[in-house]
Amino acid sequence: MKYINRFLMGFICFSTVACGDFLDLKPRDMKVVSTVEDYRDILATYMRLVKTIDPLQEPLVFGEAYSSPKFVCAGLCGIYTGETTIQTTSGAAYYNANSGAYTPDGKALLNWMSPDNELWNRYYHFLSPINLIIENIPTAEGKDEDLRNYVKGEALAWRAYSYFKLLQFYAPYKQNEYGVPITLTAIKDIGTAKPVRQTQSAGYAQVLKDCNEVLDLLTKTATRPWNLIYREDFIHAMMASVYAWKAMSGAAEDTDWANAEKQATLAMRQRQLTHESSILKMMFDCSRTNRQVPFENDEYYIRLKEGSWRQLLNESFKTAYYSDSNDPRVDGIAKPEHLAMFKNTDIRRTAWFMEDGRSNKYNLLQDAYGAILMPFRLAEMYLIKAEALVRQGKNAEAEAVMKEFCGSRYTQEQTIPTDGQKLLQLILDQRFCEFYQENDMRWLDMKRLGVRLERIVEGERYVLEPNDFRYTFPIPKRELELNTNMVQTPGWENVNF
Repeated sequence: MKYINRFLMGFICFSTVACGDFLDLKPRDMKVVSTVEDYRDILATYMRLVKTIDPLQEPLVFGEAYSSPKFVCAGLCGIYTGETTIQTTSGAAYYNANSGAYTPDGKALLNWMSPDNELWNRYYHFLSPINLIIENIPTAEGKDEDLRNYVKGEALAWRAYSYFKLLQFYAPYKQNEYGVPITLTAIKDIGTAKPVRQTQSAGYAQVLKDCNEVLDLLTKTATRPWNLIYREDFIHAMMASVYAWKAMSGAAEDTDWANAEKQATLAMRQRQLTHESSILKMMFDCSRTNRQVPFENDEYYIRLKEGSWRQLLNESFKTAYYSDSNDPRVDGIAKPEHLAMFKNTDIRRTAWFMEDGRSNKYNLLQDAYGAILMPFRLAEMYLIKAEALVRQGKNAEAEAVMKEFCGSRYTQEQTIPTDGQKLLQLILDQRFCEFYQENDMRWLDMKRLGVRLERIVEGERYVLEPNDFRYTFPIPKRELELNTNMVQTPGWENVNF
């Protein structure tokens, strides 16, 4: 919470002044924010990062780049889950080929003790100007109510997304009392603010409240090309994911699975899954030659596509899956047990793997460039709906959903089990296949489902138990030093990380 956007003070609106002559002076290195258009410009600085392949060609508001959430944590999560493997032929950062041993950093990755503090910093850094917009745009000067609505709606959608991700990473899944700080206004006492951790229930309630406010705004003002996630389908998809995640957490409510089913159904409206391997390949293609190729498909709601600047997703995306001379982290070879999950009749095997078995979901091997992420895509809605139906005992309806899903992913008809437990296992197996090497998807599934993982590293046995404290990232030490009201997540109190 101390990592407030460093240019926030540059656009705080001064509503009162001691000297009337101030009104005749043009502020230097400062933008006075008073109109709806001003708040649009604040948000536009962020939007340019997510909507422009080469954002350096676009003008900057306030003369500098707006911070964004850290969307990519694949380099960490992939090794945590075992989807990617540390390279052992070179690269002293993680493995010393001369000594034939992992370095301390390499061991920390393999035993789930190498958390990413930047996630916390970047999300809260991003939330300060977002809160400024939401708090002040209702009373900002201007008569264009549609503009007011879609700027506020876009900001609300991003606030909901940000707090959902913070809860997923920093809240221990079964312990409701350990949520994250929720602030809804721009912090004015910078450097002295000491927010407390709220319950997970309070956090999810705020996320869903923001989502419902966006849906209400959409009944008044439709989304426009300028917007990104101020759109009905994306909000329903996000809410489906929130309810499904919340349904087995310490904040669970009896209606969560029913709500997950409802929201997933709404997100699926008028959309169809592809039956083409080439479409799946194109969706994830990060190659230089494909970087600026127009591509639209029902399979995703938004497609974050990084270009040459790499401010949004950063340059480590490639090294999350393949080694290079700058960061030789992983070897890029799919584990045999993972590859075996993909049948020969599975179009995803053709789309995402090389003939020699190497994973190449993002087409990064020969023509690597940029990154692509698609939060809450259509396939997830099918699988959330199917799981929600099974969890409610509606097996026949879940079978129908899975028959349609598998019909889009396999060239031959698949047998869909009728037994509830076997049907649930099919759904979970399909989640593994569908979201293989997709950023944090598998890691968060493991946390939600209480997966136990065991590793032998240089003769030493490491075990990650269900609900292990390492499934939750620790509050950064700097945050604890500055905020005496902050409480560390149980298990991390005495760990040196």
